Amino acid sequence: MKIIFKNLNMRFYLLLILVSIEMLMSFSFIGYIHIEPISMTIAYIPVMLAGAMIGLPEAVILGAVFGISSMWKAGAHYVTDIDQLFSPSMSGFPLESILFSVGSRILFGLLIGILYMAAKRMSFKGLWIFIVSFLGRFIHSFLVYSFMGVLFPDSGYSALHALDGIYNVNNYITDIFTSVIVVLLWRWEQSDAWKKFCCKVEKAQRLRLGGSYHTLVLVVSILVTVFLSLAVGVYFINRMLRVLSQNGINLTNAVYSDLIHLQIQFIVGILSLMCLVAVFLMLNRKYSMYMDHEAGMDVVTDVMNRRAFFQACRKVLDKQDPEGDFYGYFIMVDIDYFKEINDSCGHPEGDRILMFVAHHLKEIFGENGFIGRIGGDEFAVFIYMPVSEEKLESDMKLFMEKIRSISVNNHSLSCSAGVVPAASDKSVEDLYRETDRLLYTVKKRGRDNYIIGSSGIIAF
Repeated sequence: MKIIFKNLNMRFYLLLILVSIEMLMSFSFIGYIHIEPISMTIAYIPVMLAGAMIGLPEAVILGAVFGISSMWKAGAHYVTDIDQLFSPSMSGFPLESILFSVGSRILFGLLIGILYMAAKRMSFKGLWIFIVSFLGRFIHSFLVYSFMGVLFPDSGYSALHALDGIYNVNNYITDIFTSVIVVLLWRWEQSDAWKKFCCKVEKAQRLRLGGSYHTLVLVVSILVTVFLSLAVGVYFINRMLRVLSQNGINLTNAVYSDLIHLQIQFIVGILSLMCLVAVFLMLNRKYSMYMDHEAGMDVVTDVMNRRAFFQACRKVLDKQDPEGDFYGYFIMVDIDYFKEINDSCGHPEGDRILMFVAHHLKEIFGENGFIGRIGGDEFAVFIYMPVSEEKLESDMKLFMEKIRSISVNNHSLSCSAGVVPAASDKSVEDLYRETDRLLYTVKKRGRDNYIIGSSGIIAF
């Protein structure tokens, strides 16, 4: 379950939103308009949105959802004889009904997805997406009537019936309105604002902001919601039947079945609505968590600022057993003669140096700890994963070599560093003071080296 939620991206969230909208349209008056002798639908619009905004596979998935919803709705006694052809249980031809209801909509998703793919490769993409969207209703009607004519020839319908509404002005108004909606949402999905939002949400996902606790809360909330919705549905049916019985109304099996059928549709519609709201809340929370995270980052070096770094260290140390062993390290790094670099080369060059130093710290120590910019040219590293002293010395030597490879005014850059073991009984303030003392000692001895406090190792 953790892996599933960890790897979610914006394509999945958009798909989930459109599936929820499709279910809402399918199980409410929003997506269906009944015109004798057949129910006309605009529930194909989410399929088109999936093709325009996400891609071909998603359009096919939405087509399948649309078809399955239609098939379920047709499985009641109150629908017309023509509509019952969509239902395997009502038509008497299960395979033909599945092909008719689901197969025609999957094919619609496939075709519309291909057309949108072609439109996006053309000049004037917006115009072509408008044209494809305008033809969407006709393509859907053509496929549905074609399948009906082939699979149920006795119905009297064929592909030519897709032309029945060709002179209906209301159809063209609907097509234009649909096309405008699709183009506007497609342009919104292409906008820089949306891309920045997606980037921040996906970064929050990769950084695992919120942790396993929030994943657990989400899973439990989903399960509780489903259970309570079913409980409400069962209670409603039970009370309704009791009221009818007390008033002397006896239901036939067909009527009873239809009531259960409608109640299930109601529950699915409510769950779809709740899913839609949950996705919006989830995306908003991830965006907010990333913005909180970004507020704790240094704008020049993209490592933690002082406040965020010390907070993160405290959280790790608070979780440690005071009586147990902790094999982490606290490192302080200071760039040698940084003030002279700023004075002689200017602050842009100084910023470049800071970014290089931060990059190498993240490259070498980032997998095992936090990196923070504590002051102007001071960085700190808190290694909270078990690391041997040999590994630490190797990493420190590699870091010093990387820093020496940075050229400033035809001279090699250098750093001084102090390192102390992060004992479980010490606060982050204690560790900071100890490493600062070691750092001062290194500077007194000539800079461009480091001291590991536990063993007194000095590297030159």
